[in-house]
Amino acid sequence: MLAALARFRDELEDGYVLGPVRAAVGALLGWHALVAAEELAKIGYFGDTFHVAMIPEALVPAPRVYAVVLAARVCLAVMVAIGVWARPALAVSAALGLWLLLCDRNQFHHNRYSLYAYALLLSLTPCDRSWRATEPAVPAPRLGPWWGVRLAQLQVSLVYLASGGSKLLDPDWRDGLVLGDRIARYAHVAIAKGVPPAVVDLLARPDFASATAKLAIMTELVLCIALWLRPTRVVALWWGVWFHVVIQATSKVETFSVLALSLYGVFVTPDYRARRLRFDPSRFWGKLAGVVVPALDWFARFQVEPWEPDDQRGHSVVLVRRDGERATGVRAVAMIARCVPLLFPLWAPIALLASFTRRGDLTTRG
Repeated sequence: MLAALARFRDELEDGYVLGPVRAAVGALLGWHALVAAEELAKIGYFGDTFHVAMIPEALVPAPRVYAVVLAARVCLAVMVAIGVWARPALAVSAALGLWLLLCDRNQFHHNRYSLYAYALLLSLTPCDRSWRATEPAVPAPRLGPWWGVRLAQLQVSLVYLASGGSKLLDPDWRDGLVLGDRIARYAHVAIAKGVPPAVVDLLARPDFASATAKLAIMTELVLCIALWLRPTRVVALWWGVWFHVVIQATSKVETFSVLALSLYGVFVTPDYRARRLRFDPSRFWGKLAGVVVPALDWFARFQVEPWEPDDQRGHSVVLVRRDGERATGVRAVAMIARCVPLLFPLWAPIALLASFTRRGDLTTRG
């Protein structure tokens, strides 16, 4: 036990992968602060109307103090997003957000609490090693203690466990009554987001809602474990991405899905530019890869360099995995999709297609 605690305390990893996570959390902190400021301007100060304080009323801020706190939260969110004193800004943002939730229970939402909890945990990590606007993009040293990241990963799993467990114990949820009612109530929201009305009607059917509810419960309970296991992590992340995309498209959940997808970044393997991508700048697909991959490689998984074209027949793109194995064609595309966030939703079908090639690619290596 003591040895395990020592490993937990002393683990060091490359903090570059946490930069995009921090920037996304900063954007969400700013969005919530701006929404609260808009409500203050349009509706008025919450303390002048009905509110339920979970702390002594004397600790609830006065209207002017509340306005100053909201302005400070916006400034802190910008600091977090651009990497200026990011870790202290995360901690103060989390403290202010949690304080305001305690000031009015009516403003409490699970996704807001989770945001502030994640912000606090990120402040304990080396999340300021990349994505900095005022200093070099990759300051040295990038290594930092990883125990805060492990706590953030644990928090992600606890959210899934609590959500899936509560639904499992609720017979109305298991039978699909709650889900069917939610889909029916927010059908107009889903249609406005581009979901076909026929799909919304299908999801609202009692039999389909029951099956979907059971799938959702199973998904959450499986994700809380599968995200920790290396052989299942990439599949769990891919399934989780589509799980949250569907939730965001069919329900009104504020920023819950965006936050969950942002925190998937804490499960990214911290291996800075461990893969090499070589492209032929004289070929269209090579030139395209040479532009697109560096632009979308937010976690810095690839070292991208051109090679000098010659008269020998070759490939537009050659990808060298971490283990030194080379991938070309659809196998290379599958690996790029696996490592590039915006292309990751396409990874599984591309990897399945690549698995039918001579050497295959449906693997968790690389």
